[in-house]
Amino acid sequence: MRAFRVGAGVLVLGVVAACSDPVSRPTAVTADQITASDERGGDEGASQFDEPRVEVYDDCKPTDPGWAPTGGCTLAGGKVNLDEFNIFLSSPLSQSVVGHPAWRMEKSYIKIPPNTDVEVENEGGRLHTFTKVAQFGGGRVPPLNQGLTPAPECALAPGAPDPTALLPEATLTIHGLTLGNHRYQCCIHPWMRALIKVTN
Repeated sequence: MRAFRVGAGVLVLGVVAACSDPVSRPTAVTADQITASDERGGDEGASQFDEPRVEVYDDCKPTDPGWAPTGGCTLAGGKVNLDEFNIFLSSPLSQSVVGHPAWRMEKSYIKIPPNTDVEVENEGGRLHTFTKVAQFGGGRVPPLNQGLTPAPECALAPGAPDPTALLPEATLTIHGLTLGNHRYQCCIHPWMRALIKVTN
């Protein structure tokens, strides 16, 4: 038994020696080092603010005819057909709409200093809106509002254009945000939300 242990130890040392070369390897990090890094708040000198940009996404499948009656899909390479989209609208574990995770805003929370413009771009293949609301709520498409009270800001007069509409590849710029929290949502897909915090 002792001979086996010695042999195993020699084998391990031989493997370590054989693997030793001048190429640098990642160093192990201890729990104390992780804690110390976290307490410093990450990289020294890193900005406390985020890039003033929100991207609006979906993943509609352009070859699915199910999208055609409501504007189609212009997203090359999208993978989600209308049937899959509808399956994710609800869950037996929720009383309100859940929505497909591919329909989202990124970042959904950003911090910016005063007097900063925010650029919003639709990177998806469907129409979305980026509408400022006093409180998050439902939108203007009743089947997508399960369990939500529509946000009043999402209501439009018949035939009126939506100034916050974002066609695929379109951008809009948000100006003049004051200190505090500013809520935005898509009035078509109300689970798509963003919070912009303006702070010193």
